[in-house]
Formats: sequence, C-alpha cells, structure tokens
Amino acid sequence: MKKILLLFFSLSIFSFATAKDDCEIIYSTASYALNHAKRALKANNYEHQKYYAGKALKSYDKLLTLLEGSPCETLTEKVQDIIADAVKAADPADWDRGRYYSKKVFNSTQDLILELDSRTEVAGVETIP
Repeated sequence: MKKILLLFFSLSIFSFATAKDDCEIIYSTASYALNHAKRALKANNYEHQKYYAGKALKSYDKLLTLLEGSPCETLTEKVQDIIADAVKAADPADWDRGRYYSKKVFNSTQDLILELDSRTEVAGVETIP
C-alpha cells in the first residue's frame, strides 16, 4: 500500500512540476505562428507561401482555443482579427495579395507577442514593463 501511495504521490509531484502556465502555452503557440508567418514571407513560390500561411492559420485556431478561460482571454479579439488576415493569406487571389496578408499576419503576431511579454513572465525571466 505504501508503494502505491508513494508512486501516486511522486507522479502527482511530477505532473505539477511539468505543468505550464496557460499564458506560457499561449506564448509558445503564438511564437510558432510567428515562425510560420515568417516562412510564408520568405517563401519563393506561391504554393509554399500558401502552405506556410495555412500552418500559421492552424496555429491561430489552436491559439483561439487556448485563450478560452485563460488569464490572457482579453486577447481574443486581437487573435480573431489576425485569423481573418491569415485566412486571406492562406487562400490568396494572387502572389502579391498573399504576401501582403502574410506580412500583415507577421506584423500583427509580433505585436501580439509583445503584448504577451508585457503581461507575463516568459521562461522564468521577468519582463520590464
């Protein structure tokens, strides 16, 4: 009985130690979306641009889900605006329009990350307001 109790206790301690803060996961997902938006901008053909913009869109859909009920929920409207641009970047009418919306998503994502920086501590380092 003691072994089972000890095992349960050690597993619960481990799960609490590895659990991340909601805003930290949101920050990580936003960084992932930023990376894909950057790749969409650097793409040298239309198909790659659409592909990476689509990956950024998927990241933002996940981000919107993560925002529900989190302390960072006030960012939901901003994320919805970025999703509207990401949809246009993922299925653009032509190359130039796709690049325009990819750049808009990239810049908006940078702003979102800056706002997350000002609200949270990232990786245990305090940010200066």
